[in-house]
Amino acid sequence: MNKESEKANAAKVVSRIKMRRRELKLTQTELAKEANLTPAAISQFESGTRKPSFKTLSSLSDALRVTTDYLLGKAEKNYNDLLADPKVNAMFKGMMKFTEKDKETLYEFYEFLKTKAEAQAATTEETC
Repeated sequence: MNKESEKANAAKVVSRIKMRRRELKLTQTELAKEANLTPAAISQFESGTRKPSFKTLSSLSDALRVTTDYLLGKAEKNYNDLLADPKVNAMFKGMMKFTEKDKETLYEFYEFLKTKAEAQAATTEETC
């Protein structure tokens, strides 16, 4: 790997850590606590002055509820990232035991939440 691609990969990690933290509406201090790191370390990772070790990257991916491949820029967010969220993972495992009627009710609730989110997004766009 040449120096330019190393810099590009490092920039991708920096960008994805910061972007995902903001998506989750976490402060650097909150992310640090979730990942068992210091706020200074998060700041250094996000500014690109320090690179996370693999162990640290693994802790960050758990705290940010995505895969390490996503943080490294080797994959886009996908189903595996969704399952990296412990709450979502527990829901999916529990849903496997649902009756077909319960699954249909859950799907209707999903459609309701999706419509609500779309309406909120449209309202936000109108006010911008």
